Amino acid sequence: MRTRDFDKQQRIKEAIVTVFLREGINGASISKIAQEASVSPATIYVYYSNKEEMLAEVFKEYSHQSYYYLTQRMQPEMSGRELIETIVRGFYAYTVEHEEAFSFVEQCSRCPSLSEAVCDNDSCCEVFDIIHQYQNRGILKKYSDPNISAVLFSPVRCLAINGRSMRFDAEAELDELVEMMQSLLLN
Repeated sequence: MRTRDFDKQQRIKEAIVTVFLREGINGASISKIAQEASVSPATIYVYYSNKEEMLAEVFKEYSHQSYYYLTQRMQPEMSGRELIETIVRGFYAYTVEHEEAFSFVEQCSRCPSLSEAVCDNDSCCEVFDIIHQYQNRGILKKYSDPNISAVLFSPVRCLAINGRSMRFDAEAELDELVEMMQSLLLN
C-alpha cells in the first residue's frame, strides 16, 4: 500500500477545485484532476475511494474553512456591534482572500448530493455557539439559526458574487450592510 504525502494531497485538493470550477461536476474526472495535480490517477485513489467521496470531503473541508476563518476573528468580549461587524467584514474578506475555495463551496452547495453530505450546521457550530452566548446575554435578538444564517451570510455572499461582475465600492456597501445587520439583530 502506498503512503500518503501531505503535499501531494494538497495538490490534489487544489486540482479538484480548479478542475471543478473549470469543468463542472460532470466534467471533473479523476484523470483531469490527476493531470492538473501532476499525479497519476492511481495516486488519487490512495486518498479517496471515488469521485463522490473526494468531492464531498473537499467540499466539507473548504466549507469548514470559512467558519474557522471567522472564529479566529471573533472574541467573546466584543460588543454586539463589533461582533456583527466582525462576522460581516470577516466573511467578505474570506470570500476575497479565498476566491476559488469560496466559489467551489458555493457551487457544491447547489448540488443536492454534495450539500446533503455537508450540513451547514456541522461546519458553523462554533460561530453559532458564540452567537448563542450573545443571545443568552440579551445582546442579540433570539432569532433562529437558519434565519440568523440567512441574514448574516446570504447578503455577504451576494456582495461577494456581484462584486466580481459589477463595479461598486465594496467598503461603502459593507458599511451599509453592517449598519443594517446591527439594526436588525441587536436588542
